[in-house]
This record gives sequence, C-alpha cells and structure tokens, in this order.
Amino acid sequence: MDLEVRHLRVLCAIADSGSISRAAPALGMSQPALAAQLRRLERRFGGPLFDRGHDGVSPTPLGEWLLVRARSLVPAFEELERDARRRAQGEPPLIRVGCAPTRLAIYVAKSLHSLLPDTEISLRTEQTMDVLPGLLASERIELATLDDYPGHELSPPRNAAYAPIAVEPLFVGVSQDHPLAGREEIELGDLRAEEWALPAQVEAGPREHFWTKCDERGFVPRVPFSVNLEVALNLISEGRCVGLFQATAPARERVVLRPLAGTPLRFRHILGWTPHGPFARYADDLVAAVQKTYWAESMRSPVYRAWLKRHGPLAPIPGTALLESFFTLHSPQKPRKTGHSTKL
Repeated sequence: MDLEVRHLRVLCAIADSGSISRAAPALGMSQPALAAQLRRLERRFGGPLFDRGHDGVSPTPLGEWLLVRARSLVPAFEELERDARRRAQGEPPLIRVGCAPTRLAIYVAKSLHSLLPDTEISLRTEQTMDVLPGLLASERIELATLDDYPGHELSPPRNAAYAPIAVEPLFVGVSQDHPLAGREEIELGDLRAEEWALPAQVEAGPREHFWTKCDERGFVPRVPFSVNLEVALNLISEGRCVGLFQATAPARERVVLRPLAGTPLRFRHILGWTPHGPFARYADDLVAAVQKTYWAESMRSPVYRAWLKRHGPLAPIPGTALLESFFTLHSPQKPRKTGHSTKL
C-alpha cells in the first residue's frame, strides 16, 4: 500500500475524535471499513499507532511521532489542492500573508488592498516570528512581515527575497502618573529600578538586544511580567511596571509613550516574499506602497512625529525623501518673507 494524504487524514481524524466509531462518520466511512484501514496503515508503518481501550483510542509513541508530521503535511496538501483548483478555474491567485506581531501587518494589509483590490488575501499572525522564514521558503505563504534587531540581522532563506521597509525606535510606556512621564525623552538607565512587562514569547533577537543595552547602562532588568499586550497595558496604567512599545503604537488610556534618550533600542521592519510566486511581479510596487503607508501612519503618532523632527530617520532607507514631504505637508505654514526661502 502506497501512502497517500487521505491516510494521514484518517490518522488525524481518529486522534481528534478519540475513537474509531466517532471518526468514521466524519470521514464518510463505516466503522469496520475504518478499522480495516487503520490495520493496513499499522502494517505499513510497522507497529500499532493507537492503543485501544473501552473508552476509545489514544496514540502510541509511534502514533504520536507520526501525528506531529501528519498535522503539518495535511494543511500543506490542502493548500496545494485549493491553489491548483483556483488556477484551473482561472481565478485570481490567493496571496497568503504571514505576519510578525508588529504594526507592519496593518500597513501591508492596507497597501495590498489598494494595489490588488480584486485579489483574495489571507493574513495569519504568528506570536513568534521564527516560523515565518520557513513558511516562505516552503511556499506555504507568499508574503511575510518580519523584523530583526542589531546583531541579529535576518538573511532570506533559499527561495525567498527580503526588502527593508524602515528602522523604528522602541519607546518606553509608563503610567501617566509616573515621575518620568513628563520628560521629553527618558534615559534607559533611569529605569533601572523598574519592573518590566514583556511579551510572553520573546525571541533571541529582541531579548538579547534589550538585555545588552540594559547591561551597557549598568543594570539587569527585572521582568516579572511575561504577558500579552492587554494585560501589560493594565499593569502599566496602574504604575506597577513599564514596557516597550513600537514608536508607531497608538495612544493608550493612562499610558504615555516616551522615547529613550540616545535611541538605544531599535528594530528593522522587513517585507519578505517568494520570488517565484504569484505575487512576485508586484513586489517592487508593494515595497514602495508599504513604505509610503508606513511614513503616512507615522505622522499620526504625535510623539513619534516629534521625535522624527528632532532626530530624523534612524538609517538612510528608501522613503526618507517621502518622510520629508510629509513633514512639509503637515507642518504649520508660516508666511514667507520676500527674498527668503523657508526650510525645515
């Protein structure tokens, strides 16, 4: 018996339902036929895949090993089948977007909608970015929003291309009643006595970047709160801790964002795509559109906008001239004097 994807679906259905009798109707099979199918699979794999009991079945160690792989393979086959049907029927390709948990996903969604209004788009946010390069390389997704940190720069995997969008500073969020809330910028070293709230799943890049910069200022940060954004905002608003935020983050009730003096913490937004996928011919246009959207949205953040006017962009990236045009457009117009020109 040759192994087929339907056999993997059988194993997943039995494991999910916990019994052969409950899995059979879901698969459109009779219970005896499904039991016979399972016996053939067990002979094919060389051992029992489930332990049978009065209250149902449970995977054996061999079954658990096989299920881990089956659960990753079945969705890939289903995506392949859906994409093939779309192509055969002449439908526009589906662009699947994998998103790191940053605001770049919002800007990409807006830009895609404007650039390809008739194309079907799906977005999935990953709580950890580690899986996204692999999904691009295997063409499980066509597009990804990524981020990297100084000393932990990303290189595109085989069968993928990357383009930088912007380098963004990380700001600190403190309670509006915090003694440092009134400062224009806060020294990172002045936060040595604070407790911090950080995301529960922090990858090596952002974690080591944060710890290194704190160490350079002579302290080890205390991070008793590994929580999601909603919980972190509540804790910060109560004055129990501080946290890190994107400079483009929106205003929050009773939480103020302040730049860190000298900009010790920063990260880079990256757009990744599969160069042989249906999206590839639009890549340059999308990169330009996302950069434009990024800077337009940046102007909506008063604190970030003021910081940019003081310091300028962090790196010479595409879009710098565009940023200057936004400053010109949104700055108050002053009367010009004859024979003189006005510069920002």
